[in-house]
Amino acid sequence: MLKNYFKIAWRNLIRNKTLSLINILGLSLGMAFAMLIGMWIRFETSFDAFNKNSDRIAMVGKHMLINNQKSTSVAVMLPIYDELKNNYPEIKRVTRTDWGNAHSLMIGNNKFNKVGMYVDPDFLKMFTFPVIRGNMETALNDPNSIVLTASLAKALFGTQDPIGKFIKIDNQYNVQVTAIVKDAPKNSSMDFQFLAPFEFEMQNIDNVRSSKARWNNSLVQIIVEVKEGVLIDALSKKIGPMSAKKNTGMKVLTLFLYPMERWHLYGDFKNWVETGGRIEYIRLFGIIGIFVLLIACVNFMNLSTARSEKRAREVGIRKTVGSRRVQLIVQFLTESVFTAFLAFLLSLILIQVLLPYLKDLGFENIRFDFSNVTLLASMLVVCIITGLVAGSYPALYLSSFLPVKVLKGVIKQGKDAVSFRKILVVSQFVISMALIISAVIVFQQINYAKNRPVGYDPNNLITLDVSQDLVKNYNALKRDLLNTGDIEAVAKASSAMTWVANDFGHFSWKGKDPNADIFIKTVMTDWDYEKTAGLKFIAGRPFSREFKTDSNAVILNEAAVSLIGYKDPVGKTMKLGDQALTIIGVIKNVLMEDPFKPVPPGIILFSTDNVNSILIRLRDKSDLKKSLAAIQPIVEKYNPALPFEYHFADEDFGKKFTTENQIAKLAGIFAGLAIFISCLGLFGLAMFVAERRSKEISIRKVLGASVTNLWLLLSKEFVGLVLIACIIASPLAFWLMNNWLNNYEYRIAIHWWIFVIAGSLAIIIALVTVSTQAIKAATANPVKRLKAE
Repeated sequence: MLKNYFKIAWRNLIRNKTLSLINILGLSLGMAFAMLIGMWIRFETSFDAFNKNSDRIAMVGKHMLINNQKSTSVAVMLPIYDELKNNYPEIKRVTRTDWGNAHSLMIGNNKFNKVGMYVDPDFLKMFTFPVIRGNMETALNDPNSIVLTASLAKALFGTQDPIGKFIKIDNQYNVQVTAIVKDAPKNSSMDFQFLAPFEFEMQNIDNVRSSKARWNNSLVQIIVEVKEGVLIDALSKKIGPMSAKKNTGMKVLTLFLYPMERWHLYGDFKNWVETGGRIEYIRLFGIIGIFVLLIACVNFMNLSTARSEKRAREVGIRKTVGSRRVQLIVQFLTESVFTAFLAFLLSLILIQVLLPYLKDLGFENIRFDFSNVTLLASMLVVCIITGLVAGSYPALYLSSFLPVKVLKGVIKQGKDAVSFRKILVVSQFVISMALIISAVIVFQQINYAKNRPVGYDPNNLITLDVSQDLVKNYNALKRDLLNTGDIEAVAKASSAMTWVANDFGHFSWKGKDPNADIFIKTVMTDWDYEKTAGLKFIAGRPFSREFKTDSNAVILNEAAVSLIGYKDPVGKTMKLGDQALTIIGVIKNVLMEDPFKPVPPGIILFSTDNVNSILIRLRDKSDLKKSLAAIQPIVEKYNPALPFEYHFADEDFGKKFTTENQIAKLAGIFAGLAIFISCLGLFGLAMFVAERRSKEISIRKVLGASVTNLWLLLSKEFVGLVLIACIIASPLAFWLMNNWLNNYEYRIAIHWWIFVIAGSLAIIIALVTVSTQAIKAATANPVKRLKAE
């Protein structure tokens, strides 16, 4: 019986080639993108799950009241480490970590710039980064040891055994390789190429060593592993008030534990409450994937019910000879599942073809492995469900025909069936329209943030990551660079132009509320910073060698002036701790961090010591290749431990939009896909309507109807349905996108013309699609058709 069902299904597919092609293509596109989204969601939700103890690991965070706003951070104070390790028996292991910075590694004449993390010995016991060579228990005990990943060990030593070999780090310290670990998987929140003991930093970095007992300097991450049976939430409440009696310099500061299982997906906090993060995008694209697949299923339902008149006689005869309704339902469901299976095979090919083109859209770590039985099985389940959903209504509808009525003549479709088909068409275009409007608004929001004033000139601005050698040789480096003739200005700073390393909370001024915790973004630099960065002064002047007192001078941005409240700030004073400072200038707000938020209060402080970046301004209209060729040997001369690497400020700024750009492009792709699948359905429906009304069209043409009249007759119904969809989709899209935009403080307003343009576009596309069949029917020879009748 089953074999017979499949044989009939195949014959029907062959008999109706155009319809079958439309169904298979629509279903394959819907399934391909639904499965691609499913694979992406599967990857995103798998982050850190490879760690055996992930349910017992948490990071220490802190809630603060800064500038009268509730703020959350995972940068905490070093003394917390000893407090947790010594006074909380619920904790099994604890480690300090930094954020993973690049360091120079030298083996003979070979030099590398690699990202490493400083951690405590417990790190390898807490996390599942398997040790390939060496002893996990002792690998990080010696402060001068280093643990390499397998890929880095191969890059440094080739086929040699690296254990026991020495590496020079940052061109200053010799460290010994004690272990090799597997590379961190792509779904790890921690990305590193080597591990070194945190005690190394305690011994060699002054700022870290001096912070061991300081409760007012947040510079590390601290991660704990609790003992079995301990509830992380309960321990979180217990450690909350730990810092209350310490000299943190803050009136409000509460600690909490942030479980590892939430690191990747739930990274956003607002008013001390976890508000989401990447989980929002997973939900969004999960819903979009389901909707795109539903649009494809709706096509199948529509086209199957539209051709019901052709299947009616078959149903009547089958029922007459004894077929039960359940058998007919199984027959039609078999046809739809068989069609879905063919579409599934095509979708697998589409996935393989599309994946390389989606690498820049967040799919770079997604792989389709045919040997993964679980993945194939889950995809096959999607195929079967798609076939059953797509075929459910046609099966129930077609199997309900009464044989007596059918065999008396061709059955006419009732109003309910036609109305249901219209509802399906409207539903398709509601989803398509909502996606089109959403894509337009997302693009607008990104461009709005990209085009906002940044307060400096990012063009022709190069950033060098510093090393101790560059800091030590800075004056000679600057002199030689300027002597090339290709460089306009050079400056050193504590931050690049796209991030700020320091928040200082011990500024004070006349009229400041003594009970308020106010932190100000602080950039430390010296001469020529304003010229190199291209700052825009509103009042006052930059730092100058002509004024010896500038070592105690500061420059404020507009937001800082507003915070402090000075009407004419130039010449007035403020304090940093006990140090008196004179305000010598005011600049326009410089956008250095989140492009979707207002620029926070900022201060430029004169300092020659705190250097994290070196900025180089190229001359206007300079030859880029020539300039870089001139810079490279000079930098390598004074920075022998590192390869020559640089960043363009405008490109670094562009990276801030990576996630939003991916969302915009994917939204555009999904909108295009949805409208394409919907138009496939319209094309098929228009073809059947034209075929069913061929006699009417021929008679009208014989009686004098023009091609235009016939085109309008066949097109107006479909255009009307699309217009209804636009009316329904517009408020729905407005509500959804307004909620999305509420996540951004710096956001666009949603204008009415967006809905008009999107609606017009959808109507034009639908009209063009329907017109292909309408014009074909209107221009056909009526004599031939009437003879056939």
